Amino acid sequence: MKQLCYLLFILVLAATPCAPALATSTETPSLVPLRLMLQWLPQAQFAGYYMAQEQGFYRQQGLDLTIIAGGPGKIVSKELDSGNVDFGMLFLAAALERHAAGVPIVNVGQIVQHSSLMLIARAQDGITDIADLDGKKVALWANEFQTQPRMLFKSLDMQVEIIPQTNSLALFLHHAVSATCGMWYNEYHSLLASGLRTSELQPFFFRDTPYDFPEDGLYCLASTLEKNPAVAKKLLLATVMGWQYAFEHEEETLDLVAQRMQEANLPVNRVHQRWMLQRMRDILLTDEQLSPDDCILNEENFRQIVANLIDSKVFQTPIDYATFYRGPLQ
Repeated sequence: MKQLCYLLFILVLAATPCAPALATSTETPSLVPLRLMLQWLPQAQFAGYYMAQEQGFYRQQGLDLTIIAGGPGKIVSKELDSGNVDFGMLFLAAALERHAAGVPIVNVGQIVQHSSLMLIARAQDGITDIADLDGKKVALWANEFQTQPRMLFKSLDMQVEIIPQTNSLALFLHHAVSATCGMWYNEYHSLLASGLRTSELQPFFFRDTPYDFPEDGLYCLASTLEKNPAVAKKLLLATVMGWQYAFEHEEETLDLVAQRMQEANLPVNRVHQRWMLQRMRDILLTDEQLSPDDCILNEENFRQIVANLIDSKVFQTPIDYATFYRGPLQ
């Protein structure tokens, strides 16, 4: 009897019409693989990118994004030009210099509109003005981070002995140099954390000079943009969403930043990373919301910066705004 019932079940099942296959429109669309290289090792400076990845904002935009850390000896523009990465983060002055040198990179979103770069001296050394560094030793990072300081020194007709600076502030802490370069959201706080008081430091912000150049921007090769223009817009939109989420969920963001740092075998100081995240909020937000429209490269500022770079003989030929900038509202 059991065998007969089983046979009848099989016959009924075989006679039942098969359900039609799912329509193609209901299938999950394939994600576009992308590689994004940041400027430095994992830290809260890049929290928006980490949170956009963690919260799935890139995937929501159809992107399968791999984040690649920068660091000593890694030059983003070279990695872009060689095709090792699809998108990268650069300071505007450095990107213009590389563009003028023949690297066909374009700006697809200007995330940071002002400079956080600074020179830091000791108040006890009697250095109250940048000109007081004339003839002194100044520690500078290599490559693109030297553009603004060198332009400033040249404009003031200063002769400064430039000493290579690593990711350590040891030269300054041991009085081997009269000043060191740093970022407001990073090295300045590291010096305070080392035991120095604000009254002992004499900071000089590039934002207070004619060389207040925008910093973190998103770049790719022109050919990358031409192949798929929508990808850059989606990358920017998801990144903006990531930053907004990061600022609204500080503790969760700091947890993720710490995780990314630990994965890179970096020491984690939560107090320092909190300072960095809060300073990034100060830098990025003019009100409580961040949108892609806040990531526009201002044309008037662009033209003035190009003129400054030409005057300083960083390069000679003017760069066309419409050719170089391909971000929001373009």
